[in-house]
Amino acid sequence: MSKINDYIDFSADPSTIIPSLMQKSVYVPSWALLRKDYNYKEHAILSDYQNLRDKKRADGTIEKSTRLSIGLERLLVRRTSEFMFAIPEKRVYKNINENPIRKQIATAIENVYKYARIDTHNLKRSKKYFACCEMATLWYAVKKPNTLYGFDSKFKIKCKTFSPMDGVDLYPLLDEYDDMIAFSIKYSVTKDSETKTYFETWTESMHYKWEKSNGWHLVNDPEEIVILKIPVAYMHRDEAIYAEVSGCRKEIEYTLSRNCNVIAYNSAPILKVIGNMLNGEKKGEDYRLFRMEAGGDVSYVSWQQAIEALKYNVAELTELFWSLAQMPDISFSNMQKLGNIGYDARETLLTDAHLKVGDESGDFLEFFDRETNIIKAFLVKMNPEFEKEIENVEVEHVITPFIQRNDEAEIDKRMKANGGKPIESHLESIARYGQTTNPQEVLDQIRKEEAEESQVNVKDIFETSF
Repeated sequence: MSKINDYIDFSADPSTIIPSLMQKSVYVPSWALLRKDYNYKEHAILSDYQNLRDKKRADGTIEKSTRLSIGLERLLVRRTSEFMFAIPEKRVYKNINENPIRKQIATAIENVYKYARIDTHNLKRSKKYFACCEMATLWYAVKKPNTLYGFDSKFKIKCKTFSPMDGVDLYPLLDEYDDMIAFSIKYSVTKDSETKTYFETWTESMHYKWEKSNGWHLVNDPEEIVILKIPVAYMHRDEAIYAEVSGCRKEIEYTLSRNCNVIAYNSAPILKVIGNMLNGEKKGEDYRLFRMEAGGDVSYVSWQQAIEALKYNVAELTELFWSLAQMPDISFSNMQKLGNIGYDARETLLTDAHLKVGDESGDFLEFFDRETNIIKAFLVKMNPEFEKEIENVEVEHVITPFIQRNDEAEIDKRMKANGGKPIESHLESIARYGQTTNPQEVLDQIRKEEAEESQVNVKDIFETSF
């Protein structure tokens, strides 16, 4: 593996070091451009005064054109993230049976994820990844005595995610084998109306932090990274998840906006008068009377709009948007049309979405593996007893695509696989029901009542027989 010193001389002047670290080793689309599609408030239609012109009335007032902005890209990002992580990612620990140290390591790793609130974190950071094409998570330890990980520890492990959506520029530096040899971020902090810009870099051995003030200079002495591993997991993609379908969204916006203008123009009633009117118009509380000369007529003109063609066009564009994105349109109106379908039918309907999750999950699984290695490195420093066995603990990450749960179908499937026998105890059933804080006490009470009922039944049998 390449060493950072082969690429960067950290003893040189910061004006030389930082430009070298900012040479991004991967291609990622600019968030400044992606944001114009992702953020519905920045869609081009809102500032298009050429194709959707405002009208100036005779009295000088302005009649604004309709400009509808629809956030389909943002919805697609949320849907994809939810299909991947609404059912929390699971970790399966292997090679730990009959070894108490390995079991303790597995418990510690799981507790690190638990107390870092990883399930919520996955939903948040996956949205950032799909929206702006890159994100990075920094794992770090803070001094806080605790027993959260199954042993006495002086430190607590936490994590923080950075992305261009947060105003943070990311700069991974990779060698020719695509191994990360340094990772840097650039960001600004405003305090008391004063904005300061910082640049931070992590290597496998050191952490550097520079501040920009009449040039770059170190904020403090570089800090040693005791785990001897870059404590950052990074992932990127070369195209936004909505890149292929933004054109459909634009066409929907313009189609609906133009139609709204047509409706507004034709909404005022038009009175058609044929022939001369005699004696003007007579009005009553509930009538209006026009007297016309022979052959004359008075009627309202009804505007006939080709509404079906418009509905067809928008519906086709919307369907094309979700079809190209490999995501189902699970709006309330569509779900209502399905009625009460079975579990297997729901799985079939979500086939495309599940294939999409499978396609996207590969990068996430690699990302999760890197995070696990970082956590293992921290745990070895926090508990030296883990050092000999920690590499023997295998962690498999499992991403389960979202589907509405059907407990009855799942229980039936498990019981068939179990030869028709029960798959959980009475106590487990009470605990899973969740309406009591003491399942054992409820079970004891049920047994007591069953025993009393049994005694009554036996007594009734004897009294009836004799």
